[in-house]
Amino acid sequence: MTLCLKSLGAVAASVGRAEQATRLFGAFEARRERIGFVGLWPIEQQRFERDIAPARARLSEAAFAAAWAAGRALPLDQAITEALAIAEAVASPPPPEPAADQGLTPREREVLRHVAAGRSNRQIADLLSLSERTVENHVLHILNKLDLPSRTAAAGWAIRQGLA
Repeated sequence: MTLCLKSLGAVAASVGRAEQATRLFGAFEARRERIGFVGLWPIEQQRFERDIAPARARLSEAAFAAAWAAGRALPLDQAITEALAIAEAVASPPPPEPAADQGLTPREREVLRHVAAGRSNRQIADLLSLSERTVENHVLHILNKLDLPSRTAAAGWAIRQGLA
C-alpha cells in the first residue's frame, strides 16, 4: 500500500495534479517511516525525485510544503481514498464535453473542489470563512443534487468532470 501511494502520487504529478501528488508523496513518506522502511535504493530515490519534480515545479515553495505536511498528516484511509480518486480519474475517459454543473451553485462547486482535494469540513470552513455547519449543508446539497452516496463518490465525480 505504501508503494502504491508513491506510484499514484507520480501519476497525479504526471497529469498536472500537483497538490494531490504532493499530498500522496507526503503520505508515502510518513507511512514509509511508520513501517520502518528505512530508505529507497539510490535508483529508486532518483526516480522518486524525478516523479516529484513536476509537482514541485507547479507549486510555490509554501504550497508544496503545506501539501507535503498535509499528506504526512493524512490518516491511511484518507490517503487511500485520495489515491483511489486519482486512479479512477485517470482510468476513466474524459468527459465528452465541458463539465455540466448539475445545478450546483458557484459556492457548492467551490466546496466540491475542496472535498475532492481531501479536505475535511472543518478545513473547508476555515479556508472559506464559513461555519462548519454551513459546509456540512453544502456537502449534503451537493450529494443530493448529484445523487451520490458519499464524499468519496462526489470527489470522484468532481475529478472526472474536471472540477478538481
